[in-house]
Parts: sequence; structure tokens; C-alpha cells
Amino acid sequence: MKKEKSDIVYHYCKLEGFLSIIQNASLWVSDIRKSNDELECIYGRDLIKNRIEKEIVADAEAMHAWKMGYEMNPDLYDSMLTYVACFSEKEDCLSQWRGYADDGKGMAIGFDKKVLEQLSKLRKFNLHFAKVIYDKNEQERYVEQVVKENLKRMEETEVGHAALELNSNYRMEFSLYKHPSFEEEEEWRLVLNSKPYGREMKVGNITFSEPKYRVANGKLISYRELCFSNIKETFVKEIWIGPKADVELRDIMQVLERYQYYNNTENGYSLKEPILITRSSSSYR
Repeated sequence: MKKEKSDIVYHYCKLEGFLSIIQNASLWVSDIRKSNDELECIYGRDLIKNRIEKEIVADAEAMHAWKMGYEMNPDLYDSMLTYVACFSEKEDCLSQWRGYADDGKGMAIGFDKKVLEQLSKLRKFNLHFAKVIYDKNEQERYVEQVVKENLKRMEETEVGHAALELNSNYRMEFSLYKHPSFEEEEEWRLVLNSKPYGREMKVGNITFSEPKYRVANGKLISYRELCFSNIKETFVKEIWIGPKADVELRDIMQVLERYQYYNNTENGYSLKEPILITRSSSSYR
């Protein structure tokens, strides 16, 4: 049966990352604060901060309390982390190959979007799958809503306390707003709010491991493994080979066979069914 492109999202990665994902039937959801983009979660928060300060600038006492609360290091008072796994709607996007797949030498894995959407419904309070919002008008509506909520909160509690809690109250939403210049990525994100310690968490057919740590770029990074071994034959829909990857189509087919992604296939396996394997059409070299 033909797969609808709207039902698939793509995770771009290095070749080593691809092999790890396939071997272990798991993706990493990582602490978003340790990403390569220094403005992650800050862009949306700053839009709200600047708007609130415009609203209270005439009240010197409130302004002082707000700045004191906002500038306090939230990490000292907040034990929660925001873990994120990133995907794109685009299956063969040059900017994605360059930025996230080892300058085109990596791979892109197409996953069943419906499975990820279902996770939000099963555990909707701290787990969310949604498209990143780039549209200025939509961002403006969100800012207006949050500013209104916080101005009301300031009437009921201390202004500094409201400022200190801004990040923790809206952490999930902040991770879904990015500058319009990133719109070409057409990114979707799986966002998990969790403490950096605790137990394994099962959500439907997916299991999130206990938090672990790895070292990358001189940083200690907390992450959890999203394990999909129970549904791997149906969750993985497509494999794309990067435009500069020195990988043969049959290599991928053999890897999928070795790690049992064809177990439920009655007529053997091929480059098209049940998992499409193809090479990027980009001439990027």
C-alpha cells in the first residue's frame, strides 16, 4: 500500500547514529539546553519577557521585582529538564543533509508520524509531539495569551515569583517556537518534560529508558532512549541515503534484515517493501 508522505516524518543523522538507531531500535531524546542552537527555548521566552516589561515599565517597583526574579538562575530552582527528538517533514532536504547528517554523508530515517502523535494522547501532561511554530502571526497570538496570563498572575502573587516561574510554567511551549528564518526545516518535535533521574516509562508500545548521560562537544548531556523494538517493523517506513554517503542500497537492506525489520514480511524483502530504501536525488558533492 502506498505510504502518504504526510504520515511520515524524517530524522536526519550521521551514519553512526543511523546504525545505532537501527541496531538498538531506539532514538535519543536529549536535554534541549545542550543543543548546538544557543537560542533553543530562549527565542519564545524572550518575546514574552520583552512584552511583559513593556506592560509594567511604568511601575518601577514591579519592574525591579520582575528583573530580579527573571535573572535568577532557574536551574537552581527547577529539577525538570526538557528532552527533545527532532524530525522534519522533508525527506530529501539539502539544508537538513548539511546541518544534521554529517554534511550529506549521513542518513534520514522516515518514521510513522501517527505513532508519535498517539504518544501525546496517551500521556498528554508531560509528553507532546507537534510541529515547530515559525509563523509570526501565530507567535504573536501565543505571546498575547501568555502575557495576559502572567499579568493576571502578578495580581495574585509576587511579581518576582511569577518571573521566576515563567520558564517552568511554559517550558514545553517554549521548545516549539523558533525564529521564522528556520521555517525551511519544517521541523516536528517530540518533547518530554522529565526529571534527570527516575525510572523507565512505558507509553503504549514505546518505552522511555531511565535518564542516562553521554559526553559530546565537551558537555555532559542527559538523554533518555525512546525504545521502539516492539513495533520496529511498522514504525520505520523509509530509509534515505545522503547525497555524499558512501553506502550501497544493499548495505541498508542487509542491515535491516540482520536486525529483524523484515520479520513480518511474507514475500521476503526488497528496496521498496515494506521499507522504502532510496538515495538522495541531490547533486550536492
